[in-house]
Amino acid sequence: MNRKNRVSSRHFWQMCASQLVTASLFTLAFPTTPVSAGVDQFQICAAELLRAGISRENAARTCAEALYPKDLSLCVLKIEELTPVAADEALFACMRVRRPQELASCMVNINQRTQGSDPLLVLANCRSTIRPLRFSECVIGLSREIDFSLPSALATCIDAEDFPR
Repeated sequence: MNRKNRVSSRHFWQMCASQLVTASLFTLAFPTTPVSAGVDQFQICAAELLRAGISRENAARTCAEALYPKDLSLCVLKIEELTPVAADEALFACMRVRRPQELASCMVNINQRTQGSDPLLVLANCRSTIRPLRFSECVIGLSREIDFSLPSALATCIDAEDFPR
């Protein structure tokens, strides 16, 4: 094979490789799920909020405004079904957090694993914390081991947050 053919062959393979890379990057630009898949999350959100007892108008507005509608409705439904908190109170809290599913888990964990809790106080504290799951572990651990009252454990854990001294 002469020098000219070797240079053309190398140029050919470089061109093929660059085309392959370009085609690969081009396919990454398109979503892998169909656009209609996003519709389901709004339908699920509306159905779950209605099941929780939220009015039709409020459910429609809330689902339409939510960044992650399924997460929001699951938060409301979980709190409403597993704690004594009303759906409207749960919706108010779930709409105002970054991680609604963690809020629901925090609320449910504290409610199920501690005694004498004021559900609205627990919900307010779970909503106020930056890390709801860590917060619930703190509250449950302190109230069990140190025999803190729940309000004392809530106050201690919310004050501590993530900044150990």
